[in-house]
Amino acid sequence: MIVPMKKIFLLLLNSDKNDSLKKLKDLGVVHLEDIKGSGEKLSSLQNKRDLVSKSLSGLPNIKKKGSKKVSYGKEETLEITKRIIRLNEELKTINEDILNTNKEIDRIKVWGDFNPEDFSLLKSNGVSIKLYKLKKSDIKELPENIKKFSIANVKSVGYYAIISNSFEEMQKFEEVILPQIGLDELYTLLESKNQSKDKISKELENLANAKSSLENLLSVFEDEIEFENIYSGLSVDGSLTYLQGFIPAGKADLIKNGAITNSWAVMLQEPDETDLVPTLIENSKVVRIIQPVFDFLGTIPGYREKDISFFFLIFFSIFFAMIIGDGGYGAIFLGISIFAGFKIKKKTGSVPDGVKLLAEMSVLTIIWGAITGTWFGSIGLSKIPFLNMFIIDKITSFSDKPNAQYIKHLTFIIGTVHLSIAHIWNFISMLKKKPLIKAFSQLGWLSMVLGLYFLVLNFVLSAEEFPMPSVAVYMIFAGLIAVILFSEQEGNFFKGLLKGVAGLMPTFLDSISAFSDIISYIRLFAVGLATVAVASSFNSMAANMGTGVVGIIGSILILGLGHALNLAMAALSVVVHGVRLNVLEFSGHLGMEWTGDNYIPFKNKIDK
Repeated sequence: MIVPMKKIFLLLLNSDKNDSLKKLKDLGVVHLEDIKGSGEKLSSLQNKRDLVSKSLSGLPNIKKKGSKKVSYGKEETLEITKRIIRLNEELKTINEDILNTNKEIDRIKVWGDFNPEDFSLLKSNGVSIKLYKLKKSDIKELPENIKKFSIANVKSVGYYAIISNSFEEMQKFEEVILPQIGLDELYTLLESKNQSKDKISKELENLANAKSSLENLLSVFEDEIEFENIYSGLSVDGSLTYLQGFIPAGKADLIKNGAITNSWAVMLQEPDETDLVPTLIENSKVVRIIQPVFDFLGTIPGYREKDISFFFLIFFSIFFAMIIGDGGYGAIFLGISIFAGFKIKKKTGSVPDGVKLLAEMSVLTIIWGAITGTWFGSIGLSKIPFLNMFIIDKITSFSDKPNAQYIKHLTFIIGTVHLSIAHIWNFISMLKKKPLIKAFSQLGWLSMVLGLYFLVLNFVLSAEEFPMPSVAVYMIFAGLIAVILFSEQEGNFFKGLLKGVAGLMPTFLDSISAFSDIISYIRLFAVGLATVAVASSFNSMAANMGTGVVGIIGSILILGLGHALNLAMAALSVVVHGVRLNVLEFSGHLGMEWTGDNYIPFKNKIDK
C-alpha cells in the first residue's frame, strides 16, 4: 500500500543549523523538498567526489585469488585517487602513441628498413630521391628525365624510389612522406611503449585492492555533498532557518519528540492537492516480492494513485506461466532460483525478493505446463503416464482436436476479469470522495467492459459459436450512458451532464479502446503457442540428425542451443507482453499515469 504522508514545516535557530541538521539526519524520516545549495565547500566536495568516481572507473575489474582487501585512510585514499587518474592519463597517451606507431609501421614497412637521414645526406651531395606510390597507368606518364627504382608491388600499386633534379612534373603523382625515424627504430619504440603500458597496467592492477576504500570514500563524499547542499541551500530569515518536506504519517510522533528535544518549531498538516508528495510503498512479505519488477521498470505510482502490487503480482505470474508455456522451462527456472537462493542466502543471510518471485512464477509455469502437457515441447514426454494424468484435454498443446479456441477464450476471460477489477477498484475508491455520484461512471465502464467481452467473442472467435446476446448490447449502451451522465460530475449535476455530452466523442473512442484492450490479451495465447512451436521444431531437427556419433553430438548441440535460445526469447516476451498488460491495459483502466517520486528521507547513508 502507499503510505499516507504528512507535510512538515520546521523552524530552526540559524546558530544551531549545523547541529540541528545532523540530528534531523539521525532521525532519518524527513523527505526534504528539492533544495539547491551553493558555495566553495560544496564545489570542493563535488570535485573530490568526481575524482573518486573517475578513479573507480579507471580501475581494472579483476579479482586476484588470495588477494586481501586493504583499508586506507581518507587522505591516503585521495592520494591513490590522484595516482590512478594520473596513471590512466599516461596509459591513454601511451595507447595513442602505440596506435600511431603501428599506423606508421604499416605505412612504411613496404619500403623496408632505411635511415630517413640518408635522404638529406644524398640531397646535400646533389642526389635528390623521393618516394612515390604509382598505379600502372601512372608509369606511362612519368617524365623521361627521371630514374625510377621499383621497391615493391602490392596489388595494382607500385612503390618506387624516384631520382630527379626537378620534381615539378611529379606533383600530380602520390608522394610518400618520409618517416622521421626508420622501421627498425619504430619497432624498438613500439616495444618500449608496450613495456611502459604493461608496467602501468600492472601498477593499476596492484591498486585494485583499494577499490573498497575508494567506494567507501565515494559514499562519504556523497553523504557530505547531500548535507552541504541542504545546509547551504536552506532559506534563512534573520536568526531563523526554515525547511519543509514530508514524513510518513506513522512517524509523526518521532519528529514531534525530536522537536521537543532539540527546540525546533514544527507544524504538520495534510498535503495539498498541488503538493508533489513522494511515494512510499509498504507491502507484506508475500506481495513485496513483485517490487524488483517495478525497480527494473523504474515505475513509481503517484502519491494519489493506486499501488497495484497485489494484482500485478497475481496477473504477472499468470502471464509469465502462459507466455513461457512449458513445464520443463519452468523447472529450469525453478532450479536456477533455488540455486541462486541458497548461494545468496549463504553469502548475505537472506534470499532476495527477485529470487523468490522467480521461484513462485516457475511453480506456476510448471503447473501450466502440466495441465497443457508441455514439457520441452515434446509430444513423447506428454504421453508419459504420470505426466499425462494432469493434462486438461481442451487446452493441451498436443491434441488431434483443435483447441486454440479454448485457450483464446481463456485469455479473453482473463483480460475481462483483469480490466473489471480496475473499474471495481476505481468505484470503491471514488465512493470515498466527493461528489459520490461520480463513482457510478466506473460502474458504467464495468458494464461496457463486460458487454464488450461478448462482442470480442463474437468478432474474434466465432459469430456462430458465440452469438451476440441482446443483454450485452444493452450493457454496452447503458454503460456508455452512465459514463456520459456521471464521469464529469463535480457538484452541479446538469453542468456535469453537459460536460459529459460534450465529451461524447472521446468517451466513444475510449470504449473502442476498451474493446481492443480485451483483444490485446490474445497475445498470451500467441506468444505461448510460438514458444511451444519453436521448441517442437528444435526437437524435430535434433531427431533427424541420425543415430551415429556425429548425429548424436549434433542432436545434443541443437537441443541445448535451440532450447536455450527459445528460453531466452520467451523470457524477453514476458518483459514485453507480460509487463505491458499490467502497466498499459490494466493501469490505463485504473487511470494511472505513474507520475510518482520515490520517498528518499534525509538520513545517514553510511555507517559511522
